Amino acid sequence: MTGKKVPYRVGPRRPGDPAVLVASAEKAIEELGWRPRYTSLEEIIATAWKWYSNNPDGFLPTVARCRKG
Repeated sequence: MTGKKVPYRVGPRRPGDPAVLVASAEKAIEELGWRPRYTSLEEIIATAWKWYSNNPDGFLPTVARCRKG
């Protein structure tokens, strides 16, 4: 998707790491009527990569502008 390799290594869980991680927007959908804009992993990764590519310093420029007043 991005054309970049992401280095990683698989190792044992660290103290405090949960045994299982699950992500779901179901509660926000049901209770708040919120709907996610992107639902597939491919879309989520592609849009996150696009944002990062356009904002390599993340939110730092925005934070600096806010601090200047």
